[in-house]
Amino acid sequence: MDIVEKTVKDIIDLRIQGASEVRKRAVSALVESALGSKAKKPELFRKEFTKNIASLYCARPTEPELRTALRIIKRSVSEKGLTNEQMKQKIMQAAKEYEKNRKEALERISRYGAELIHSGSTIMTICHSRSVVDTLLRAKSKIKHVYCLESRPLYQGRVTANELSCAGIDTTILVDNAASTVLKKCDYFLSGADALLADGDVVNKIGTNQISILAKHFDVLHYVAASTHKFEAASFFGKAEPIEQRALDEVWDEKSTPTCTGRGKIKAINPAFDRTDSSTIGGIICEMGIFPPQVLASKLFDELELEKHEHEFLKL
Repeated sequence: MDIVEKTVKDIIDLRIQGASEVRKRAVSALVESALGSKAKKPELFRKEFTKNIASLYCARPTEPELRTALRIIKRSVSEKGLTNEQMKQKIMQAAKEYEKNRKEALERISRYGAELIHSGSTIMTICHSRSVVDTLLRAKSKIKHVYCLESRPLYQGRVTANELSCAGIDTTILVDNAASTVLKKCDYFLSGADALLADGDVVNKIGTNQISILAKHFDVLHYVAASTHKFEAASFFGKAEPIEQRALDEVWDEKSTPTCTGRGKIKAINPAFDRTDSSTIGGIICEMGIFPPQVLASKLFDELELEKHEHEFLKL
């Protein structure tokens, strides 16, 4: 099994989790495979490279950040007449440049987010987001308390709680269904995003939508911290962002859970993400600043000149 096949399998089997980590490992595998390619002719190299991109692209349904990175790297070798060595150099350079831009984006997001948070704030989070964690760490001196939802069934919220607690931030973890018991004490609900959509809606860890609705009910501001790399340009052209459905055994262990005789198998749905309506989101904190969701979507449409690139964003 080569590095790309292994990475695809690890992504599918959830041994690699989190949008940023999925993107990072996928790009690393793509570059490693390209640099180690034994293809003799440029057309064979391109065929192998494109096949690897397609495999990684499809490894997880709800990952615009991964798709954005793969598109950018693929575009780096779009010029005709390149030798294998030239393509390898361009692929490596594009990956390095993308990673540099991502780090700079995360730094700016945390700075904008920390400036937003006022002194003595109590904050609720869900799941694990690098943008959210970095923002909270930068705003540490202004934070009174953070409530971390554990984010069942894979408990990524525990990772957030551990990182914040180790950094000296007063942190409490609680089950997802207990959110309403403490949300009214909070000043902010801060979440990440797996996808930013054309209408301003946000796709994130399952449970984000209901907490956002609760936050609006309690007059708690919901801010989303995410880079524009999470923006799914294809959503402007009617392409729906898929919601990944994960395995039954994450939420129901048939071997250890007793069932009624003759009732047949119990069914379960296990969506990994949900879609939060822009009307319940106070703003999106990105590397460009802080914007109302629909304003950011419109701005990105103009910045990317999407009216000229519909075909590009509706294919790999």
